[in-house]
This record gives sequence, C-alpha cells and structure tokens, in this order.
Amino acid sequence: MFNWSTILPKPNNAYLGSKISLYYLVLLSCMFTFRGVVHYFVPDGGSGIIAGLPLDTYPEGAVQSIITGFGVYGKYHLIQAIFAWLIVFRWRVLIPIFLLVVGIDQLLGIILITMKPLPVIPPGQIAAYLLFPITLVTFLLSMRQVK
Repeated sequence: MFNWSTILPKPNNAYLGSKISLYYLVLLSCMFTFRGVVHYFVPDGGSGIIAGLPLDTYPEGAVQSIITGFGVYGKYHLIQAIFAWLIVFRWRVLIPIFLLVVGIDQLLGIILITMKPLPVIPPGQIAAYLLFPITLVTFLLSMRQVK
C-alpha cells in the first residue's frame, strides 16, 4: 500500500523567522500562481499579449516554439506555486530554503536576460530586477530568529 507520509511529512509550522518573509512568500505564491496560469493556459502563453513579442513577424514554426516555451515556463511556475502554497500553509519551517531557491532563480534570470536579451522588455524582466533585492532581504530576515 502507498504511504503518503513518506513524501509528505507531518506539518511543521514552527517557523521562527520574520513575519515579513512569510507575507512576502504569500505575495510570491500569488505571483507564481498568476504567472503559471497565464503562461500555461493563455493561447499565446502571454508571449504576445503580455510580453509584447512581435509573434506576427516570425515564421509559424518559430511562433509555435515560442508559445510552447512559454507553456513550459508556465508549467514550472505552477509547480513553484504548489510548493510555495504548501510551505505557506503546511511547512513554514522551509521558508528560508525556499526564498534562497527563489533568489537564486531570480539571479540566474537576471544573468540570462543580460546575456541573451529579448527584443522587448517583458514584465517579468522588470519584476526580476525589482524582486531580487527584496527576496535577498526577506531571505536574510527569514534566517533571523524572532523572539
């Protein structure tokens, strides 16, 4: 018989870090959910209607590749959202490590868009520059034990 407790441990909300980090994680969870739904379910994955990529100037095969790439990105965000919400409601003790992973992801994103810029500036690029320092600060706050 399959035992869920082997992959889903008992809840542990004994988080001792700053509440600011918890509230920031809730905001990130909403953002991951929104991004995931848009990139995965919107017909163009948000590549044209949100990011502003000029899809009508590319060959059909390229457009389909771009849309599929955005869908894959959406799948990643939906998985990220699921983990974020589980941490918010069930395993708050994992807030520091999750914020560290998010910060690394954001830093790698900044490096990527610097090395391989898009022909337009999508909202996610602006968000990466704005959210990385906030993520870094909230990660540090999550490590501090509040009494």
